[in-house]
Amino acid sequence: MSTVDDNDDGMTASFSASTFESEVNDPWTATTRGGLNPMDLSTILSGMPLPAIYTTAFDLAQPSGGKVTVLALNKILAVSGLSPATVDKILNIVVAPTRSRITKGECSVALALVAMAQKNMELTIENLTAHREDLPIPHLPGLENIDFGSAVDTSGMYATSSSLPKGHPVNVGSSISDPWRTSTYKGNGYPPPPSYLASPPVPSADVSGLSSDEASGSSQRDVHLWFLNLDVIRITFAPEKEGIFLFRHTNYIVESKARQTTVIRRYSDFWWLLDILAKRFPYRILPNLPPKRLGVADEVFLERRLRGLTRFMNALMRHPVLKNDPLVISFLTEPVELALWRKNVVISTEDEFKAMLPISESLMKQVPLDLELQLESIKRRLPASVEYYRSMVHVMDRVQKRTEANAGDYMRFSLALNALADCEKHCHVEECYSCGQLSQGYGKIGSHLGQASNVLEEQARATQRGVVEDLKRHRDLLVSVMELLQRRERAREGGLVEMLKKRITNQEQKLTHLRTTAAATAAAAARTEGGGDGGYGGSEPGIYDAQIEKLVQNIQSDRAELETQSQRAILINHTLWMEVLFYHKNQASIAAIYQNFVHEQIKTSQSLTDTWESLSPIVHDLPMEVNAFN
Repeated sequence: MSTVDDNDDGMTASFSASTFESEVNDPWTATTRGGLNPMDLSTILSGMPLPAIYTTAFDLAQPSGGKVTVLALNKILAVSGLSPATVDKILNIVVAPTRSRITKGECSVALALVAMAQKNMELTIENLTAHREDLPIPHLPGLENIDFGSAVDTSGMYATSSSLPKGHPVNVGSSISDPWRTSTYKGNGYPPPPSYLASPPVPSADVSGLSSDEASGSSQRDVHLWFLNLDVIRITFAPEKEGIFLFRHTNYIVESKARQTTVIRRYSDFWWLLDILAKRFPYRILPNLPPKRLGVADEVFLERRLRGLTRFMNALMRHPVLKNDPLVISFLTEPVELALWRKNVVISTEDEFKAMLPISESLMKQVPLDLELQLESIKRRLPASVEYYRSMVHVMDRVQKRTEANAGDYMRFSLALNALADCEKHCHVEECYSCGQLSQGYGKIGSHLGQASNVLEEQARATQRGVVEDLKRHRDLLVSVMELLQRRERAREGGLVEMLKKRITNQEQKLTHLRTTAAATAAAAARTEGGGDGGYGGSEPGIYDAQIEKLVQNIQSDRAELETQSQRAILINHTLWMEVLFYHKNQASIAAIYQNFVHEQIKTSQSLTDTWESLSPIVHDLPMEVNAFN
C-alpha cells in the first residue's frame, strides 16, 4: 500500500500547480483603473453579522475552492436593477482587472456596495467601512432563478444555505445482495441530493451473430459499451461539518449512478477502504487517494481533495475485480455511519489468493512467456509518462483559467460599453443623429460581447470537468501501475521461495547426516556384547529417531509450503497479466479524452463564429460620418 508520501507524489502534481492569480507573467497584467482600491477587501466585513442573502447569493453562484467567478458575480449584480455604469463601478472597486475569481469576503463587499447604491449612498470603500455596522440589505429580486450554468466539474460543491431535515434514510434503496449486510441501525442522515442520474447503463450487445465484416468492428463497440456500462460515482460536500472547533471534519455525499444509492462518508473512511483493499489485493492496480493534511484545511485544499476522492472511487468502479468486492459494495450501499458498521462485522484482510488455491493446470498456460519483458518495458516508460501527464495537466489547467479570464474580460468590456451607451446617449450637437446611432450600437456590441463571454465561460467549465479531470485520471492510473510494479519488486526481494528451497536443502543434508550417524550407531551397538559403548560414547540405538522424525515433518511442511508458494507465484503472474491487460484497455479512453476535447473546441468556435457573424452587419451599419464635422 502507498504511504502518505507516495500519495503526495502521485496525487499532488495537479495540487502543486500555481494558481492563475499567482502567475506573474500573465497576459492580463494591465494598469488598473483609478477607481480600484489596493487594500485587501476580503476582510473588511469579517466578523460582521451579515444578512442571510449574502451567504445565499455566494452559494448559488457555485463557489469552487472558496471562490466564485466574476461572471457569476455579474449575474447577481444584474438583478439588482442598477444601471450598467453603477455595476461597472462596483466591479472595478471590488475586482482587479487581472482577476477572474473572488472570495466570499469580496463578494460580500460587492453586495454591500449594491445595497448602498440602491440607497443612493456614495460608493467608496471609506463610506462602506464607516457604515459596516449598519449596512442596508441588498434587494436582489429573482436571485434564485439566475442560471449560473452547470457545475464547474463533476465533483462540484453541494451548496445550501440551510440545514437539511433530519431523519431521512441515507440509502435510497439498493438491490445489491451484500453478504455483510447485517446492520439494522436506523440513524439520522442526510437526504439524497437532487439526482444527476441519467438513464440506466446500456446492456452489453450480443455480437455472436455478426458476419465477418460486422465482426471487424465488434471490438470497438465492445470498448464503447464497456465505457457505457461503467458505474459513475459522484461525490459532493455534505451541507454541514461535524465535530467541534478545530476538530470539525467534512462529510461527503457519495452517490452511485448504477446502484441508485446515496451514503455519507468521511475522508478517514476512504483511507480505511484503501488500506483493506491493499491487503486483500496486493497485486492489483489500486487507485491513489489525495493526501492527508494536519490542522485546519482551507476550502481550496478541500475542493482538490473532493476531486481526488471522486477520481479514486470512479477508478475503483472501472476495475473489473475491485468494483465487485463486497467491501466496496458495502462502502457504496451501507446506509449507516461506516465506523459504526465496522464494529458489527468481521472483515477479512487475507489476500485474494487464499481462496484460489489449489490452482488449475490451465492457469499457467494463460500467462504469456514474455510477461517479464512486458512488465520491464512498462516499468521503463512509466516515470517519463507520469511526468508528461503532470506537465499536460498543469498546462491545460492554465489554459482553462485563461479561458475563464477571457470570459471575464469580455463581460467587463460589455459592461463598459453599456455604461458608455448611457453616458453618450445625447450629443452636445443638437441636430446630430450619428452619435445617437453610435450609442445604440454600443449597446448591441455589448450584448454580443456578453454572449461571447457566456460561450467562453461554458468552455472553461467544460475544460475543467472534461479534459483537465480526464488527464488527471489517466495520470493517477499511471502512478498506480508504477506503484504496483514497485510493490512486486519489494515482494520479490523477500525471496520466500528461495528461502524455502535453501532451508529444504539444508534440512535434507542434516537428515542424511543423522540417518548415517544413526545407522552407524545401530551397527556398532549390534557388534558390542554386554551393552558396551563400542567407542560411540554409550549411544543408545534409536536415540536419533525423534530428531529424524522432526526433520522429516519439517521437510514435508516446507515442501508443501513451497508448492503453495509456487502456485501463488503462478497466481501472482496471472494477476499481473490481467492487470496489464486492464491497463492496456484503459489506453482506449485516451482517444475519448481528445475526441471530447476537440468536440468542445469545435462547439465553442462555432458559437463564437455565430456571435461575431451576427455582430458583423451591426458594426458595418454604424455611421462613419459626423454631423457638423466642418
